Amino acid sequence: MATRNGKLPVPLGWHPSLKKAFNDADLWCQNYMVTKDRLGEGLATLRHELDTTRPFIPAISTLLVIAHAYAAQSCARASVVDPSVWSAAFNNAINFRALDFRKLASLSLPHAHQPVFAFSASMKAVGPALLSQWSTAEILAKLLISVAEKELKVSPSKKTKWQRGTHDAFLVHLLSEAFSLPTSFESMNPIVPEYAELLQHWRTEDAANFRKVMSVAAEFHILRSGDSTDRTEYEFDYTFDRIYPAELLAVQAIRRRDGLPEFETGHLLIDKPWSMIRDIESSVPHPLVVETEAMLRRDRPDFR
Repeated sequence: MATRNGKLPVPLGWHPSLKKAFNDADLWCQNYMVTKDRLGEGLATLRHELDTTRPFIPAISTLLVIAHAYAAQSCARASVVDPSVWSAAFNNAINFRALDFRKLASLSLPHAHQPVFAFSASMKAVGPALLSQWSTAEILAKLLISVAEKELKVSPSKKTKWQRGTHDAFLVHLLSEAFSLPTSFESMNPIVPEYAELLQHWRTEDAANFRKVMSVAAEFHILRSGDSTDRTEYEFDYTFDRIYPAELLAVQAIRRRDGLPEFETGHLLIDKPWSMIRDIESSVPHPLVVETEAMLRRDRPDFR
């Protein structure tokens, strides 16, 4: 942790590039959490679907609405300064986002077609690793690898998101290494140098080398953060993914799991959220996450 005159701890600040992301989160929470109870509506919809749908499958937007509400709450300025509020919102955001990815991936993999996965899909898949939920993280790693491999078979000559060689490709290979899962996935475009170098050195025990490769990757994350348009689609156009760079935070989490030195990177985009996540209290999963997963397992044989 940073110190003042070598004595008093100085709380880390957020990276200056995130000002707009925080503004967007505050505005969304005011409009859709305070003025409109979007979270309550989403939870009520899921409760209704759990009670009435047989065989059970939530509507395509149900888990997304809930996940987005918790994600926005975990990004709001009022939440990030209140540990108890932030911890609950962040845990719920990670868990609902991951469950949504598991639902979509598990139900689509047995079929010939491949649904369109947004750029945020791989960021959802790596979320449980940030919370050291390693059994769930391995399930999601297997699903992400399977989805990526299927994408190249279904669309071998198309320039899809999975073939740009950015964070999706990086996470497929990072999780393959972290969980010793073989993969045949290779994007048509080589992995961009910023992520390729990190893949080569993410296990390093050289502090200076680690800071270098992580900081370069963090700058790429910032460069590719923006509001997507019809002409330009950014990897990180979702507020939660801008503020919490999961592809880089996962490196810190996996290094901790493996007993590697826990270096700070010297880059606020990583060090600030990691200073909160690494000490986050374990949280009892939201009861609707537990019930939804159980119902999917019961009624959907392909669910993993």
